[in-house]
Amino acid sequence: MNTTQQFLATAPATQRKYNKKQAIREFVSKFKIQFDMKDDAIDLRTMANNYDNGIIPLEDIHQALLTVLGPNFKPQAFDYDPSEGVEITIGNGTALNPKFAYINWDEAYLWPIFQRDVAPNHSGKIYGDFDATCVIVPCAIKFTIKGKVYYCIWDGHHTIQVCRLKGYNKFPVWFIDTDIIADDIIVKAGFNPKTERIEYGCWLAGHNMIRINSKNKRKLSPYDEFMIKLETRDADAVAMMNILRKSNCTPKRHATMAGAFTQIKSGQECFELADTYGNKGQYWDRALNFHRTVWPKAPLELEVFRPLSILYHKAATQGLALDAQFDKELEALLVDTYGDPSTVQETIKESYWDAYYNNKGTGRPAEHDKTRVVDGMINLYNQKVNRATLPPAEYIWKV
Repeated sequence: MNTTQQFLATAPATQRKYNKKQAIREFVSKFKIQFDMKDDAIDLRTMANNYDNGIIPLEDIHQALLTVLGPNFKPQAFDYDPSEGVEITIGNGTALNPKFAYINWDEAYLWPIFQRDVAPNHSGKIYGDFDATCVIVPCAIKFTIKGKVYYCIWDGHHTIQVCRLKGYNKFPVWFIDTDIIADDIIVKAGFNPKTERIEYGCWLAGHNMIRINSKNKRKLSPYDEFMIKLETRDADAVAMMNILRKSNCTPKRHATMAGAFTQIKSGQECFELADTYGNKGQYWDRALNFHRTVWPKAPLELEVFRPLSILYHKAATQGLALDAQFDKELEALLVDTYGDPSTVQETIKESYWDAYYNNKGTGRPAEHDKTRVVDGMINLYNQKVNRATLPPAEYIWKV
């Protein structure tokens, strides 16, 4: 019996009052390796460890979604086969589902009233990274105007233009045919099906364009992007993960554990800091080791490991040797003065703003928190220890 069958077989015979936390506990308890289930993310990577080859049946994910969403999200009670444009019921009306087709280039159009302007630089970006195995099917709405057929693209316009650049002579589209939409659906939307079928189609395309590109599009999170790159063996992601493992750090969506690494983009920025020979990662490596050594029970604090990475990089590229003794001195200074890593960065930034607004500092004010904390660490060390030679702070104040 597979996991889906086990779940369905153990489902309660009578419906209880829904309790999300209890429902999630009951669902994950059926798995040998348990995983987090939250509104913003179900941990599929850990869930996958319960399956052969790490490949999860979509039905099991569907049951997990229903568990989190609750009883208000019930699957439709009818079989719906969209492959032939099956007629389905929507409230008191009917409609025919969109269809798939390959069209000729001279059948493809764009009606700007329901599309954004075309961006040559975005088309160029797609062209430079084009791969025929990952073409997203453009969406269109089909009009017949004075006997002529128009497939007007409402999503995927840049993609279809790049397909043309790549020599395609047939173009895949997922389209809505306005000629076969039932009159009552058009009436329900506030249009006259006899005289405003085209206007209805334009409204529908514009509504869908906004729905897809603004309202409901979930941007790929930096965490998911990093994990996809890692698990598909991107060289930089693998190198970053090796550095993280050295300091017992773990990429996480949320900072829920010691060593949790959540600020992915900033971590990549730190990893990219290279020496004069182009070698990357060593300054971030040292910063993470410092962080985990000094605060082993804390998640990684962005405005501690990033300023440290920048400080180590600045020193190295300016020919300044920061020895192991420097790390010990800085550790004692930060712990004795502030305590935990969150207080370190927050208090240094508060000190900066006090100096800035009260004209207590000299030099060029910082434009970003990472620079403020770098300068704060340099100033604090120079004022309290002043043994090692550090890169000069751009803004000097009494920390």
